[in-house]
Amino acid sequence: MAEKTSALHATYVIDGVQEEYTPAQLLDAVTEAEGRHPYAGLSDARAVDETLDPPFPGPDFDPERVQDYLGRVLATRKRLPAAEAESYTRIRVASALVDAVWRTGRFRLGDLRLDAAWRWDEAPVGARAAFYASVRAAADYVDALGLKFCGYRYSRTSGPSELTLRTRIARDADEEDYGFISEPFRSEHPVLGARRACPATLAPDPQSWVVYIPFDTADYRLGGSLLVQETGQGGGPAPQITDADYFMDCYEVVRELVEDGILLSGATVGEGGLLRTVRQMAADCGIGLDLSDVMRAGQEQDPVRILFSEVPGVVVQINDADFDYLDAELLLQDVAFYPLGHPDPDRTDVRVKASAKSGIQTILESLIRNAEGED
Repeated sequence: MAEKTSALHATYVIDGVQEEYTPAQLLDAVTEAEGRHPYAGLSDARAVDETLDPPFPGPDFDPERVQDYLGRVLATRKRLPAAEAESYTRIRVASALVDAVWRTGRFRLGDLRLDAAWRWDEAPVGARAAFYASVRAAADYVDALGLKFCGYRYSRTSGPSELTLRTRIARDADEEDYGFISEPFRSEHPVLGARRACPATLAPDPQSWVVYIPFDTADYRLGGSLLVQETGQGGGPAPQITDADYFMDCYEVVRELVEDGILLSGATVGEGGLLRTVRQMAADCGIGLDLSDVMRAGQEQDPVRILFSEVPGVVVQINDADFDYLDAELLLQDVAFYPLGHPDPDRTDVRVKASAKSGIQTILESLIRNAEGED
């Protein structure tokens, strides 16, 4: 209890500046009454620490080594990048909520609550600062989404630090307890089922479409990613996951697709990035993954960033006959989506095609090269 009280109710001094609120105060502001940790006494515990600088960007990742990178991120799991604790936490919160979108039942985003558990190694330099940054990021992002925690816990560990999150349905509450959330972000009698509403693996239908829907408008960055962890290369800054309004729009339209039975399969893009998700979905078939639309839309020249950046999102599979319906629903909500290709039942690999150039631009460049080659 002393350890728990010390970490949650201590006064934090980070980089020489005393923080205004304790971690418990930050979390209690966005936690249902039953799950709060009020502290009646006056704690004299102080946590003094300094933030760690993100590693400098290393050499560019080689697009020719995508399959090697994929093998490495498939073989391990994410560890907390202390210098990117804020981004790590926001991605964890977003991924936990997205994982719930595949469940059976009837619910909306505003019906969900998160149960959070921090297990933290306080010994290394920067660890206490990372814990405080993680708590602040979790509280800020949950508040921006109009949600709450149903409870939270803290425990010390000598192993890797981590944040785990479980999604639950909100308890019955008065109207004011829901903040600004209103229809369609709430339902009257929500139910969160225990089973998936659609498979997590691709159906080997070559006519079907595989579609990528990012849930944030952040740039594709590799800082703090599983790829950077496993290669030891500096990835630069992490993606800044801050667009809560866009996340809510994406969530609601995908949830409607799940409840309408439109999806043949679906999976969460989170730890490890887009390519890891597609590889895990393609258990019974291959797929040619075309990133051209994503690269052009994001004005991104490096396919490795798109493939391994951990911007939250989903990959869904739909019948060809439902493509126009999907297009209309997503455009109605002003949600961006990117067709990636079709499953290939005759193969077992994932092949990546990437170009930031439009088809017209490619044709023009080919004509210019041919013209220059003529005498």
